[in-house]
Amino acid sequence: MGEGGRGLATYLPLAIFIGIMALRMMRMKKARPLRLPLLWIMPVIVVLAVSLALAGMPPSGPGWLCLAAGLVVGGAIGAQRARLMHLHIEGDGERARVMMRQSPLAILLIVAVFVARRMILPAGGMASGHPAGNALLMMDATLGFALGMIVALRVVLWLRARDMVANHVFDA
Repeated sequence: MGEGGRGLATYLPLAIFIGIMALRMMRMKKARPLRLPLLWIMPVIVVLAVSLALAGMPPSGPGWLCLAAGLVVGGAIGAQRARLMHLHIEGDGERARVMMRQSPLAILLIVAVFVARRMILPAGGMASGHPAGNALLMMDATLGFALGMIVALRVVLWLRARDMVANHVFDA
């Protein structure tokens, strides 16, 4: 593949990411309902997907450490992202519902994670040594990161919304 193909492979993910972030920034002003009974669905899907990936290719000792490190870092970032989101209650009585609006800081946190990942893993992606081993360790860390981020995000959002409803707080 020529230089044009390599450039496309390098810049296409960046262009897609920028497009998605631009759409999210435009939609940020509009609040949407936070459906508390459905918050568990995405973590279950991710747990199943990660479990299948780990069952298909179990990690080595260092792989488990990378998975755990990714889980901790992803959990911390997911919890922080959930704290940055704006929640409020709209309506009264039976018609009351928790509404969620993205925060600009929550979007910037995702951008910072993306930039940090690109800095840690340059275009080549692999350090010298054993590229296949490094790729597997990075895959284990990425699986843990995704799992930790999604589970922590949903748990913190659920806890915040539950407390708002229980304490009749209308803005948090």
